[in-house]
Amino acid sequence: MSIRNQHAFIDEFGNADLDVTKEGASSHFIVSAVIVDEYKIPLLEDKLDDIRSRFFQTGQLRSKTVGDNDARRKRILNELSELDFHVFSVVVDKAKLTSEGFRYKSSFYKYLHTLVDGALYRTYPNLKISADQYGSKEFMDGFIKYVRENHMPDLFDQADFGFTTSKSNLLIQLADFICGTLARCFDYSVRSEEGQTFIKILKRRIINIAPWPEERKPYFFDSKDEISEYNETIASQSINLARIFIDQYEDDRDPIIRDQVNCLKFLLFHFKYISPYKYVKTREIKSHVSYNREKEISTYYLRSNIISKLRDNRVIISSSPKGYKLPVNVNDIYDFINHSNSIVFPMLDRLNKCRKEILFATKNGLDIFDRPEYIALQKYFD
Repeated sequence: MSIRNQHAFIDEFGNADLDVTKEGASSHFIVSAVIVDEYKIPLLEDKLDDIRSRFFQTGQLRSKTVGDNDARRKRILNELSELDFHVFSVVVDKAKLTSEGFRYKSSFYKYLHTLVDGALYRTYPNLKISADQYGSKEFMDGFIKYVRENHMPDLFDQADFGFTTSKSNLLIQLADFICGTLARCFDYSVRSEEGQTFIKILKRRIINIAPWPEERKPYFFDSKDEISEYNETIASQSINLARIFIDQYEDDRDPIIRDQVNCLKFLLFHFKYISPYKYVKTREIKSHVSYNREKEISTYYLRSNIISKLRDNRVIISSSPKGYKLPVNVNDIYDFINHSNSIVFPMLDRLNKCRKEILFATKNGLDIFDRPEYIALQKYFD
């Protein structure tokens, strides 16, 4: 598996004040990384400059400039979503941080450094990072120090970190716009009713939105029209089994297991932020798992090495001609059964026909299922 060098452009939203009722305090702290194949940066900058000049004239591509003009933001996001970059974000709900240690700003930032670093460098060991030198430097200064202490560049590890200015760097401006947009999806002080629409527009570009602390209960998609279709027991079990697998294998270095973890994270993201009722198309999953590779994985690889192996590990994944999803109701389970039946029984029928033809040709002298490993098949057909 060939891995390309990546460059991340990071921006942040919010502050460390845990008293979210205080004036000026954000309800969330968000760190967003715009990740780009290093060799694609020049072309991406050209396309970004075109979008910037059309929507901002001589100004910068900034979320704050758009503010609460949701229609304008959606037009910009629709154009940005066509470009070749990806987004990873950590979204901290400060109201849920109950530990006394987080009351200290240094402890709050230190834990965030660990969280963001672990997520980024676990996947991109040769990552180069840039941040706005005139932004809020409390988080970023500490992050620079943390990265340099834990990822000293050597012959094999080329991790690097640098400051640049948003005025001169269009990708820093892009990170600002994406992070500011996600703030309008989560932070109570600026949240928009169009937040879910923003995420849906960006879904092709989002690697993951990692909530922290993560709630250990099933995600719930608030849709009054579809609520009768939701089975809490099925949804809870499918989500919990997916999380158990991720928790157990997230740091595994085996490339196939990492693909399985990334696939599950994508299904969880789709469940929470897009819709728990819609199937994720096979091509979308292949594209997501293949990110940072020279060549996209095959459909056979997805089915045999990812989906099948996850099911072998007791993860429940529904499938149909429409794609894959984590089940939320009985219909999803029957979709899986029906889809499996359409594959399994024709294959069994072909095996049985083959067996009968060989028995006929050998005058019952050779039963191809007459081996210890095929006893179950023999009993099934007999």
